[in-house]
Amino acid sequence: MPYINIRLGAVLNNIQKEELFKTTTSLMNTVMKKRQEVTVVHIQESEASQWSTNSEQLSSNVPIGAYVDIKVTKGTNTPEEKKEMIAKTIKMLQDIVGTMQEACYVVIDDISADSWGYNGKTQAMRVNKT
Repeated sequence: MPYINIRLGAVLNNIQKEELFKTTTSLMNTVMKKRQEVTVVHIQESEASQWSTNSEQLSSNVPIGAYVDIKVTKGTNTPEEKKEMIAKTIKMLQDIVGTMQEACYVVIDDISADSWGYNGKTQAMRVNKT
């Protein structure tokens, strides 16, 4: 039940958004072994001028500012899977959105199974079938 929030200092067209939705969901399935039917991808766009790197406001010219936050249940992925996911997420952004800032971050948050869930049940309840 991963949740992925992709924040960008750019405004995307619908084709780019669809590609990000599809590719992110696919990566979560193939790299992180997460079920596609419960994978949520949220894209947040803002003007480049709302971002800065090294205290310099970005412009609408490349490179683009980005921050990706991936939330998964703690203990369900190996360090190798996380490393691969981070690398492939950056590659996906470059392929679909364009040139990224060097300070383009991907964070994988490992959340305790008793601290989150979906459809009214925690992940711990799902594992323990209670």
